[in-house]
Amino acid sequence: MNSTQAPSMAERARAYLDGRDAEVLELARDLIRTPSPNPPGDERAVADLVIRRLQELGIDDISRVGALEERPNVLARVKGAAPGPTLILSGHIDTKPAGDMDAWETDPLDPVLRDGYLIGLGSGDMKAAVAGMMYAAAALKHAQESGGGLAGDLVLVFTADEEAGARFGSKWLADNGHLAADAAIIGEPSGITSEWQSVHLVSRGAALFKVAITGTQMHSSISDRLPCINATVKMARLIDRMDRELTSYLTYDEHPLCPTGPTVNVGVMAEAGVFYGVYPGNAEFACDVRTLPGMTEESLKADVGRFLADAMADDPDLRAELNWFLTVPPVEIDADHPVVGALVEAGREVLGFSPELDAFPGATDAPYFQLTAGIPTVAAFGPGMLPRAHSPNEYMDADGAALSASIYALAALRYLGEADEG
Repeated sequence: MNSTQAPSMAERARAYLDGRDAEVLELARDLIRTPSPNPPGDERAVADLVIRRLQELGIDDISRVGALEERPNVLARVKGAAPGPTLILSGHIDTKPAGDMDAWETDPLDPVLRDGYLIGLGSGDMKAAVAGMMYAAAALKHAQESGGGLAGDLVLVFTADEEAGARFGSKWLADNGHLAADAAIIGEPSGITSEWQSVHLVSRGAALFKVAITGTQMHSSISDRLPCINATVKMARLIDRMDRELTSYLTYDEHPLCPTGPTVNVGVMAEAGVFYGVYPGNAEFACDVRTLPGMTEESLKADVGRFLADAMADDPDLRAELNWFLTVPPVEIDADHPVVGALVEAGREVLGFSPELDAFPGATDAPYFQLTAGIPTVAAFGPGMLPRAHSPNEYMDADGAALSASIYALAALRYLGEADEG
């Protein structure tokens, strides 16, 4: 692989992007204006917009694929001038729902520019990065047509369903042979306390499960006269104990990029009871555990099972059943992989500082790229900050979309290199 930068190609790409900051930002705003909340999950309108704008940018090698018509994924290719490696730039085109509309100060689908920020649903997570990737691909295609060329291919992969488990997105793409490359970069928001803070080598996993509690459903007027078990009260006490103790039951190896260990979120959803007059016989609550490399579904089920067994041993009236929902495995790319160096160097050139190497706290599409499709994948490097995602009034630096276009274009050029002339 040619890992050296070809200045003429880089200069042409930068020249294409110079003066287009407003265009990239407006594309990000158009993507925000096009709703794609998941659930319920329907990316058709935003996929239509992506395809139309890619064509307007001169990219015509485009595929639209998916398990269902309403769950499309968009793939686009800029073919190099010579054989070489293939690099994927990827982002998801769905968003979380807006949530509590009363908490939004603006219309979540009306992207507002205020005090140097872009405000809107999916701004940082991650429609600005998608816009940047589209312009990065256009810049490299334009630079290639002006002379020289890439020594390899650049592929854009815009996925559906990332926000609800990727069953119709990256998982489906990987399972059905649509993902093939030598490396991939995902543009999730990479800031925790500041934008562009880190290149995330680790994508932490997610273990999602529910615990069902069984009690005694009966007429509530006689609950003080007959033996009975209140499922809601048992659930509340178990939630409290799990919140205090479950972390100590989890088995894992310490990781230098994850110094705080796994993250346990107990009671992210809860449901109990029927109505007034009915003593509650059933209750259920959901948990969300963010996992480290090395933690598996089997080990997690065993750990949670040990916790529940101890809790039931201490309280003979407690009947609790574990119902597993989903495991997204953690993954990690080697810090010495060439795509990591290319991304760090591109970040330094555009931002003026070197981003740190870190672990992405959440789950991403990386497991399906890396474990299923065999593609070493950077879990996250993109505009925005994770604490602002999934929140009312989601916002990011307004220049983030344009910065990402330059970073992704230069990183792709550094990784692929320029074809030898003659």
